[in-house]
Amino acid sequence: MIRLISEVRSVRAEMNVPAGAKIACVIVSAAKETRRRAAQWEDEIMRLARLAGITFEDKVPKASAQIVLGEATVALPLEGVIDFAAEKARLNKELDKIAKDTAAIEGRLSNPGFVAKAPEDVLAEARGRKTELEARKLKMKEALKRLG
Repeated sequence: MIRLISEVRSVRAEMNVPAGAKIACVIVSAAKETRRRAAQWEDEIMRLARLAGITFEDKVPKASAQIVLGEATVALPLEGVIDFAAEKARLNKELDKIAKDTAAIEGRLSNPGFVAKAPEDVLAEARGRKTELEARKLKMKEALKRLG
């Protein structure tokens, strides 16, 4: 249940869902035990993940962000909560910026003159920044995939 709350919060942040907006949560293909635990902890999950309610369905609703947790898929219907076109445009713009920044760092790191003359802490910082950008790129791509 902790992972469910964490994933819902991550999706809310990635998709720019307004902080005060309560969204629905649809759990699809959940095993009996998963349904029991979700029902047992429903109040806590709804409060901590800022959800309007939790329902169990057989299929994923349209215009939903999806999270796969074990055997179940959690769908967060976002139609009317966010502007899908604007959100896709924002994510694509962010991906372009990440690609540009990554290319600049790779250019410096592939330059033998830079690598030979730069202090080790500068090289470590550049490598760390590249790793951060790659992780952010994966998150942005995942967010785009969730939008469909």
